[in-house]
Amino acid sequence: MSDKIKVGMQLSIGGLDDQSFNDSAFAGLEEAQQLYDIEFEITDWLEDSPNVETLEKWANSGFDLIIGLGHLNEAPINEVAANFPDRRFALVDISGKGGNVWSATYREYEGDFVVGVLAAVVTQTAMVGFMGGGITPVVQRIEAGFGEGVKYIDPTISIVSDYVGEFADEYKGRILAETQYSLGADVIYQVAGRCGLGAIRAAKKFDNWIISTGGDHSHLAPKNVLTSRIKDVGRPITEAIEAVVEDRFEGGRVKSYGFAEGGLRMATIHPEVADVVTPKIQAKLQELQAKIISGQLQVKLDE
Repeated sequence: MSDKIKVGMQLSIGGLDDQSFNDSAFAGLEEAQQLYDIEFEITDWLEDSPNVETLEKWANSGFDLIIGLGHLNEAPINEVAANFPDRRFALVDISGKGGNVWSATYREYEGDFVVGVLAAVVTQTAMVGFMGGGITPVVQRIEAGFGEGVKYIDPTISIVSDYVGEFADEYKGRILAETQYSLGADVIYQVAGRCGLGAIRAAKKFDNWIISTGGDHSHLAPKNVLTSRIKDVGRPITEAIEAVVEDRFEGGRVKSYGFAEGGLRMATIHPEVADVVTPKIQAKLQELQAKIISGQLQVKLDE
């Protein structure tokens, strides 16, 4: 019987190949496998299921760490963790309950503020768009951070904002982005998982700008993607596994990730958009990030 550390991870809605949240998490799992020679299994989030069966199977099988991604896994992880107090669990993107659940949350608004500043300084129509996926507390907080960044530059700039209502339908994402471009927005900030891939196609179609999230999506539309606010979902996963390997896992703890912890970063500005995101603008964005890390600038969200 193998004595390797065994890890199970339940994905969020949309699954792998979303080039965003789930793929970033999976990269962290693969990195941990390379570093610590772990064994792992993954399972998809199922729409019409309580999503506890696989978690319970892993717990009964003695898995060393069981991970749930995103807010939809909050209830399943909390339920199974309560029933298996001797097992270790982790939740990513939301706080869990119980002394055997380690949680990772993000201060996304730090990066969203910077993104809002970028949108405000490049818009030529004085109208920018925000496109969310599902209506979740995390995405609503991201929207608020973006709005604060826009207002920091010019409070008269209009923000057209809407939600797809889900994260998995690229077609719906494209249609919503096309609507915002048609209304006059010339740059959109998309926070919509797989739906965001459709929004990037809309940016190409309308020859407008878009700022993305998740991974660096510049390769999908080099002349349209100004940058991406990258949320490193893999980092807390690798760190949680490392804690298990080194026998220092702390259940009941919540760790917050922002720029300072490496949980957020801005993608490199590619040459195709360097005439839009000029060196002067890039320097401004870097200055803001440095001020946020040092605490000199604190992003305050309207509740």
